[in-house]
Amino acid sequence: HPSPPPSPPEAADRDTSATATSPAAKMVAGGTAGMIAKTAVAPIERVRILAQTGESNIGAFATTRIIIEREGFGGLWRGNTANCLRVFPAKAVLFTANDMWKVYFRWLLGKKELQGIGFLSGSLAGLTASLSTYPLDLARTRISGTYATRSGAATGIVAVMLTTLQKEGVMGLFKGSGPTIAGALPYEGIKFGCYDLLSSRMKKNNGGKSSTMEKLLCGAVAGSVSGFILYPNDTVRKLLQMQDKGDRKYASMVDCYRKVLREEGIGRFYRGVIPYLSRMGPNSAIQFGVYESLNQLFNFRQR
Repeated sequence: HPSPPPSPPEAADRDTSATATSPAAKMVAGGTAGMIAKTAVAPIERVRILAQTGESNIGAFATTRIIIEREGFGGLWRGNTANCLRVFPAKAVLFTANDMWKVYFRWLLGKKELQGIGFLSGSLAGLTASLSTYPLDLARTRISGTYATRSGAATGIVAVMLTTLQKEGVMGLFKGSGPTIAGALPYEGIKFGCYDLLSSRMKKNNGGKSSTMEKLLCGAVAGSVSGFILYPNDTVRKLLQMQDKGDRKYASMVDCYRKVLREEGIGRFYRGVIPYLSRMGPNSAIQFGVYESLNQLFNFRQR
């Protein structure tokens, strides 16, 4: 009789590329990679969010100058603390869940290598990470999406979340979660899927190995492709997040798409896309590069 398929832990042990590092170490690697990447590109992200939310429509360089004049050089990192608090658990869950979903599907189908599995595992990992950290994402958007001198705007993470709870209730913390979840599934699926495809091609051409520079390149391309495709969805998400209960212009995600398209045209969905793409490439490159490097380091120390 043929032997039964191995249990998930046994399958995990055999798949050294995805599971050689313990889950706890993977979470540390994923969270650290996310924080380093986000902090490195925070100034570009701040300019992009101001353009995307409608607070600024004067161009990236002019917006940067105004931020520095009004808030000082540190204003370029306004909202980065909230973002890092969100990013660490989000990326920890994202990268770890992606690897674990891969192991599960390989075990389920009895195959060590599955072409295109990254698209499926990345989508499910994105869903898990988005749901678990969404309130922090909303707080980051409301902090970064206004100039510091705007009257009545809460400036701290706790203050923003408490203000949202008082004015809008618990569900206010999940405003805009519809497009976030709808976007996370294809976004992370495309990103991880593209990364796996590109890195596997490079490994085939280089005898099963890929250099750090090649990993960075794969990450940059994967992040840029997925980011550009899903950018309109991200714009709608930001517009919904910036609404408070007393000033609701958009009733839903679909209503936001319809009104923005009718009133401002399709170009409004892509406002801020240039600074977004200019930070998405290095952001994704750093994330994948740091994550894989830390995984190798942790794996080496566990031997």
